[in-house]
Amino acid sequence: MRPSRSLAALAAVTLFSLPALAACGGDSDDDGGTGTDDTSQDTTDAADAPEDADPADPGEGDTEDAGQGGAAGTSAGFADCSAITADEMAPALGEGTGTAEVPPGGGGCNYALDDPRLPSVFLEEFPTSDFADGFDGAKANISNTAVGPIEDPVETDVSDVGDGAKVTVGPSPLGSGDGLQSIGLVLVGDTIVRASVLQASDLDEAALLQVTTDVLTLVASKA
Repeated sequence: MRPSRSLAALAAVTLFSLPALAACGGDSDDDGGTGTDDTSQDTTDAADAPEDADPADPGEGDTEDAGQGGAAGTSAGFADCSAITADEMAPALGEGTGTAEVPPGGGGCNYALDDPRLPSVFLEEFPTSDFADGFDGAKANISNTAVGPIEDPVETDVSDVGDGAKVTVGPSPLGSGDGLQSIGLVLVGDTIVRASVLQASDLDEAALLQVTTDVLTLVASKA
């Protein structure tokens, strides 16, 4: 059962997409357009000041930022699993121990317990500037996904969590039976963290709302 749940968690990267995300591919175009100029410039700079410059550190930092759920320059803690450990997340999902893993290609952090019957959660993060109306725009579209809307969702504004939070619970738009899933959003400063909760058992609406709220509460406490 564990492999299928892991694949479902990876699918959440593309499944739970909110509209109005700003284009994040501009960096690649810029790099490609300046490649020739950079090569000629590097020859002079390296010869002049090899000890003063440390190009490795800035380059590595840019790569880490770009590989996370949000645009480069946002906090990478929630998307690269460094802000919350697997042991810290486990009580929010159920009992026992589990793992925290960034899938190939980055994009977020997947937390799963060793017991595959218990829910897993995939965390992503985005700057508020990625959305046309900031956090309000993200909340308004919380039940819309890349494969269609969650039908008849139950949306709940969660008070006293971060700088604002909301949870939606409903059947999977993938049409995978009667099972429910949930999506949670929490605002921490200028960053929106999205939690996509998937389950392999039959948790009801109230239980999924509680799990998702516990996850968002943990996220807010680490901000």
